[in-house]
Amino acid sequence: MVHTFLSSVLVLTSLVQWGENIQLSAGPHYSYYLLYQDDQEAQGKWGIGGEIAVANVVPNIGLKLRGTRLRYQDAENSYVYEYTPFSLCTSFNILPFLKLDWMRLSVETGFGLYFWRGLYNDEVIVLPTGEEMDERDLGFVAGLTLQLKPVRYIGIEYSTQYNYIASADIYKYGFLDKDDKIWEHGLGLKIIWP
Repeated sequence: MVHTFLSSVLVLTSLVQWGENIQLSAGPHYSYYLLYQDDQEAQGKWGIGGEIAVANVVPNIGLKLRGTRLRYQDAENSYVYEYTPFSLCTSFNILPFLKLDWMRLSVETGFGLYFWRGLYNDEVIVLPTGEEMDERDLGFVAGLTLQLKPVRYIGIEYSTQYNYIASADIYKYGFLDKDDKIWEHGLGLKIIWP
């Protein structure tokens, strides 16, 4: 996981050398996440994650790599669902005709790799079949981000992201198992270069 992250950073850094219009930014993101799991009621959770972005790889189109870690507990606090989503999105500036250095509004879409597992008393749940509840699933992400730059190298972002995780496995978890969904609303602080 760390190897993939570092490789991505190196690729994004090398993109910055392609042109002077390319912008690299990185920083933490504090968000409220809602998990929609099977037929259960949505559960909310605050979490912190990080994002690395490259703007203007092609004029008005960039890339974003995001990651976070979430833990959802049941009412009795014995069952825990742990999610670690990593997503790679293409970011489209939807206001290219406004030449404002201090504001950017973009829509994003891309793919995610979602690591998740079920825990009982902090141990991975083992199903009656002997298989562990420890999964890696693919998914899709779409969202909207508003970035404001009050000063040259600092950006404040509001974003909303919808993650659809292709996690259903009726052969392993039964016919009531459905794909999970995570809806995120949050604020981020970014260091932007140049």
